Amino acid sequence: MTDGVIVLDKPAGITSFRAVERAGRAIRAKKCGHAGTLDPLATGILLVCAGRATKIAGYLAAQEKEYEASFRFGEATDTGDVTGKVTESRPGEFAREEAVVSALSGLVGTREQVPPAFSAVKVAGKRAYAMARQGVPVALPPRVVTLHEARLLSWSEEGFRVLLRCSKGYYVRSLPRDLERALGVPMTVSALRRVRSGLFRIEDAVALDALIEEGKRGTAASRLVPIGKALAGFPQWEIPPDAVAAVRHGGTPAPWLAGRDPGPAQGVVLLTHGKEGPVALVERVGEGRWKIVRGI
Repeated sequence: MTDGVIVLDKPAGITSFRAVERAGRAIRAKKCGHAGTLDPLATGILLVCAGRATKIAGYLAAQEKEYEASFRFGEATDTGDVTGKVTESRPGEFAREEAVVSALSGLVGTREQVPPAFSAVKVAGKRAYAMARQGVPVALPPRVVTLHEARLLSWSEEGFRVLLRCSKGYYVRSLPRDLERALGVPMTVSALRRVRSGLFRIEDAVALDALIEEGKRGTAASRLVPIGKALAGFPQWEIPPDAVAAVRHGGTPAPWLAGRDPGPAQGVVLLTHGKEGPVALVERVGEGRWKIVRGI
């Protein structure tokens, strides 16, 4: 079975679902998923999880991310980016560079953010974007997110480019709305590229076309990052052979973890065994008490 993570450089113009489908065919994986959706407009790192690695997708998606985003002055859209319908147009208007820097600085920190109506958030079992496309009013509750850094990379009277370092769940397409409140100028996202996802940087990524070509030669699977390496940010503890079967059958891992301290990394630890590889993710729930949160 094909197990591991492909660090894919998703091209613009296709959905994350389609990109995963094509990547999965290239590496000949029977089961694939991804860790963190990218809109069709967006490019950059899409972590494609194959085989047993689909079980860790949620943990990879929860990692910090970095984006390079471009914004265009003078126009707002219903989606927050240039793929949407124009809702406000004031040609020629712009905000000065120092004002943009100040506004970006004011958005850094932990706060509530309302996701854009055109998003994958579910409302009563339906995707918000599907309802929005049908003209159904969508009222999404705010989410607590963190913008760790917003650094201006370039500016002109047409627009600007910025590096954003943020938490899971942060919607870059909500920024035009938030910045317009601060600057009084309509704007929209004109380009978006994810340049880091957790431990993985864009330099680690393979272009989809290149992966497909490697798939034709039967070499694409060599791109798979092993599960243990993909979870290198978590403490990893070796367990004895007799513990592997017990843990995989839902047994308590406490006898093998007595006295161990997971440190500050959320209390989540990856249990491994040399021959078997990754076995399970466990979490400490009390003094000397552990629970299995994800078998692998």
